Amino acid sequence: MSFTDTIFTIAVNLLSQWGYTGLFLLMTLEGATLPVPSEIILPVTGFLVYNHTLDFWPAVAVASLGGLFGTIIDFSIGFYLGRPAVIRYGRKIGLSEQHLMIAERWFARRGSSAVLLARFVPLLRTVIAFPAGLAKMKIGKFLAFSAIGIIIWDIILIYLGVLAGQNYTAIVNSLDATLPLIGYAALGGIILALLLLTRKSRKKRNPN
Repeated sequence: MSFTDTIFTIAVNLLSQWGYTGLFLLMTLEGATLPVPSEIILPVTGFLVYNHTLDFWPAVAVASLGGLFGTIIDFSIGFYLGRPAVIRYGRKIGLSEQHLMIAERWFARRGSSAVLLARFVPLLRTVIAFPAGLAKMKIGKFLAFSAIGIIIWDIILIYLGVLAGQNYTAIVNSLDATLPLIGYAALGGIILALLLLTRKSRKKRNPN
């Protein structure tokens, strides 16, 4: 049994017994950059939606709230405690300083929109909360951008699990192949939307 298959089986058993509470806890851990992969938890949730153990929209809501709660933990560490605390926390959860530097460069290049865009990039989707906190990003803006990205990501992956519900091994076998494509497609769509909005805003400011 592969590592992914093992995690999948554990997730099915846990979510079957704990339901929405288990989903909230797992997604909180994932949001706080602990080694709980949403790329497996969410399709498993979709599998359980297909089996009528859970319902689709309540599952999306619970997963998204858990992710938001977890990412607020990371944001708060950066915002209130500073970079040394982020590095100390990172060592405990397997986050290296190099990973933090990648997230910081991403945030520096893209500004506040990085919080939204990073939600579709596996390495950065949770780590981005640290540089946002360190940069003292406004909490309301951070929550709004995070919520949009988290909700879209959760809907996509849970629905993927629903579609593959007839055969749970199809989820395991397709994760590595399909998730990068889904993430890049969603990321591309968000970037395009932001570019169009920026262009429209510039035209309004400079009608001539």
